[in-house]
Amino acid sequence: MKKSLVAVSVIVILGAAWTGAAWYTGKQFEQRMGEMVANANSQIQTYLPKAGIKLVYQDYQRNIFSSKVRYVLQADPAAKGEKALKEGDEIAFIETIDHGPFPFAQLKKFNLIPSMASVHSELENTPAVKGLFEITKGKSLINADSRISYSGDTSSTVNIIPVDFQKNASKLQFGGATFDVDIAKDLSKISFDGSSNSLIVTSQNQWGQLEKISLSDLSMSSNTSKGKFQLGMGDQKITAKQVAINVDGKDSAVLEGFSLNSTFGEDDKNIHGQFDYTLDALKIQGNDFGSGKLSIKVDRIDGAALKQFSDVYNQQAMQLLQQGEQIDPAVYQQEMADILVQNLPLLLKGGPVISVNPLSWKNAKGESSFTLQVDLNAPQPNQAPAQTEDQLISQWLKKVDATLIIPVPMATEIATQSGKLQGYSAEEAQKLAEQQVQGLAAMGQMFKLTTLKDDAIRSSFHYADNQVELNGQKMTLQEFAGLFGLLGAPSAPEEVQPDEPESVPVPAQ
Repeated sequence: MKKSLVAVSVIVILGAAWTGAAWYTGKQFEQRMGEMVANANSQIQTYLPKAGIKLVYQDYQRNIFSSKVRYVLQADPAAKGEKALKEGDEIAFIETIDHGPFPFAQLKKFNLIPSMASVHSELENTPAVKGLFEITKGKSLINADSRISYSGDTSSTVNIIPVDFQKNASKLQFGGATFDVDIAKDLSKISFDGSSNSLIVTSQNQWGQLEKISLSDLSMSSNTSKGKFQLGMGDQKITAKQVAINVDGKDSAVLEGFSLNSTFGEDDKNIHGQFDYTLDALKIQGNDFGSGKLSIKVDRIDGAALKQFSDVYNQQAMQLLQQGEQIDPAVYQQEMADILVQNLPLLLKGGPVISVNPLSWKNAKGESSFTLQVDLNAPQPNQAPAQTEDQLISQWLKKVDATLIIPVPMATEIATQSGKLQGYSAEEAQKLAEQQVQGLAAMGQMFKLTTLKDDAIRSSFHYADNQVELNGQKMTLQEFAGLFGLLGAPSAPEEVQPDEPESVPVPAQ
């Protein structure tokens, strides 16, 4: 009897403690809502300054173990110009909050990690999103389940439901998507990983044909954190198994194995980064046009100067934006360009290096490649403003190296495939392609832009200290500009007149 009484007493004490803790954490959550909304509005101002919207919370109802609240996106009365939402329109999320330390929603998943709250979010059917709920047959397109730790960090699983909707000749088929998102309280770290297996959009084009665009096996991931210069550093990746365009039941173009990877990091002074693009195959009307890749690197970007550039540029752009409809769109574009040019010297402070290594395209007959490295000059103290375009180039450019190699068989193969698309037979397309590539090579040599060596069209360019070397021929920057009428210089007289172009065969009917 005494043991039973002790057990009941323990249960009562634990229950009372849980109830008190749940009530207390619910109160803590309520006190932090203002901070979370303020952070969200700060991000809206940073990334969507022209939207003219803000986030508010309404109708908060706090109970012991759970609460409810509406988060609402609405027009910002203080914003000027055209807004994304009309006055009175709302995009609202209904949030059901299970209080910690052991939210019921987490216990259902056998997650016993103490947390402040577990939040389930769904889109509310308001007039502003009425059309969206018609597409989803009355269901919330987006729902999310989030765990908020006592530190304020958030871990969420966001689901976008599948959609199958048709109106007249237009049709949307979406297989749904899932994203796992982790966000630090102060937004210093953000990571997400998401995927969707299919998206198909069918519509009628301007010629009355049914055009279908399909995307399969899309995935996205990102892992970024604020570095010492308060700028986002980290990795991002996007991949898609296939993107296809189909017109009236026939494949027009297919892109296979697309990927984009980006990486940014920093040292004590500089920021460096790299973008890598790859495409495994491009097929147009069943013809294989090959595969490609592109790698772009940036280095020696002064971190403090980049942060200063970002702050100043954003501040000036916001001031211009606040003028709203009072400024002509053409004037707005020009002033935005002027702001960029005025602040550009900040980006040159570290003497940045930009390189393309390589840009390449490959098919069954070979691989073309283009490489480029540009070393920029850091602005010098008390530097006199440039008076001419060539002086400006000398001030900004320290060194340029570029190399282009196009194998003749590879170029002929691309031209042959293009000829087939135009209706030529295989034999006619091959003959025409050979003529076109030979003509291109001859023209490049005539204008001294390219050479022909080892059955490849080649070009090399080097610039440093106001001197240019083009395919082994040395000249000053001004002489180089004179060859092509650049920088206001007159074109050099033509030494050789091109022959009359050969007649082009007409495809058989």
